[in-house]
Amino acid sequence: MKPRIYFLIVLLIIPVQASLFSRLSLAGIKPDLALAVIYIIGLLTGPGEAALAGIGIGLIQDIGSASFIGLNGFTRGLVGLCAGIFGRRVLDISSPSNLILLAAFSLAEGLFIALFMQVIYGSVPIFSMFFTSILPQALYTGVLGILLLRFIGSRNVLNTLRRHALQKEL
Repeated sequence: MKPRIYFLIVLLIIPVQASLFSRLSLAGIKPDLALAVIYIIGLLTGPGEAALAGIGIGLIQDIGSASFIGLNGFTRGLVGLCAGIFGRRVLDISSPSNLILLAAFSLAEGLFIALFMQVIYGSVPIFSMFFTSILPQALYTGVLGILLLRFIGSRNVLNTLRRHALQKEL
């Protein structure tokens, strides 16, 4: 993707997530825009670039939320890496299986963070959290990702996002 697109993503991801997506809350559950964007970056670019984008966006989120520095960077980097691998080898950007895969990545990230909190703080109600927040957020994020992919596919945004050098290769 073009460097200015990455700059805009890093600059706007936290304000858009906090302001616009707080209004999309259903029973206190909000979709994770950053995770959906990292997944899409992985599908469009490849594992290396998506992993770096995931680490960068995750670190910005860590700094913005005053959480453990590096936890979101680590998990988002892994999501970017896996999405890039699947995007290069298995998936098509228009495939409906993207909903399932994005929901699975969100679910895995949520479980990893819950287990991390269990180790650090102890007595975290993981079973309760799974059904009340982790699973619904994963499904909601999957739906958001599919809607963003449909938007990208229908509006010819894909050519705007890709670098000219990559367009020549494809």
